[in-house]
Amino acid sequence: MAELNSSAVNSFIEAVKNGANEAASAFSRTFDTAITIQPGNGEEFQGDVLSSKITGKGLAMILMSGGQGIAILIPDSTGLIPAWCDHPDATGKSKLSTLAQEWGMNLIPEDFFPEDFQAAVIQDLMQGVFQAQPAWESASLELIIGKPDGSSVPIYMIWPLEIPNQLWEETKTNDPIIPGPPTFDGGESDLIEKGVPNFDPFTGPNFETPNFGNIHGKHRSVDDLPGFSRSLLKIKIPVAAVLARAPKSIKTILELGVGSVIQFDKSCDDFLEVEVGQSVTIATAEAVKVGDKFGFRISSILLPEERFRKVEVRHEGEYRIKRESPQIIGKAPIKSLDKH
Repeated sequence: MAELNSSAVNSFIEAVKNGANEAASAFSRTFDTAITIQPGNGEEFQGDVLSSKITGKGLAMILMSGGQGIAILIPDSTGLIPAWCDHPDATGKSKLSTLAQEWGMNLIPEDFFPEDFQAAVIQDLMQGVFQAQPAWESASLELIIGKPDGSSVPIYMIWPLEIPNQLWEETKTNDPIIPGPPTFDGGESDLIEKGVPNFDPFTGPNFETPNFGNIHGKHRSVDDLPGFSRSLLKIKIPVAAVLARAPKSIKTILELGVGSVIQFDKSCDDFLEVEVGQSVTIATAEAVKVGDKFGFRISSILLPEERFRKVEVRHEGEYRIKRESPQIIGKAPIKSLDKH
């Protein structure tokens, strides 16, 4: 299975080449500006280098893949982002979300096809990236955007981000948050005071599997799990949208041919059922058109069926006594405590 890290740079470049026209059309529909897209340089993520190229505010898109984030950053200095994006209304938010979805579908390799999309303007793009914590083997890819006047500007794609939801949080300091190993001067008390993750006073700090479950007093999501746990989330299972169902006899099925019409009781406006794995329904959705492709928009998530098993308590010696009785066959009867 391909890993979402710097080893996937060539896959991302190829995906951008293949999906550039569709992504450019999506941008044009959103902002009424015709552009072209082509891949530039792809390399390992270097925060200090990118900090000099990506400055100030801009539009950030987060595409979630297997619990990790892929960021697409469009700096405001490119002149590509209209003013309404700073404070979009409901229609504007929907446009940005759809753009992120279409770019995720067309610019991301199939191995890392995103399952969630977010887009918003933030005041400091690189500050947000550092807060989202790029992984140690993260990468960046430059995308060259051709503008209508013939000039070109770069935008950037960065992956993977370990805590992608942190991208949206405003910082309280003007100093960039650059992830790195913790430093300390003294002994155990200094380690605990500085918040070294997974510090055990008996075995020392564990820097290999940091625990991001509760940093700065905030509860984290599954995106913050250690790498070995997130790898389980990358396991692929089939997802299907069920249009309709109808029982048919084997005789009817055998008589089907080209041009046969099967009638269903379900209306065209009814919601679809979303199934995963072995025909397990997890959600209802509505069909949507995205460019020249079709998809579905989740309308509601179905909670798993709750199953309870009554706790039964036996009195001491009861089971032994009942088993010794020749009249009892099978499981011994249970007496409830509330009768005593």
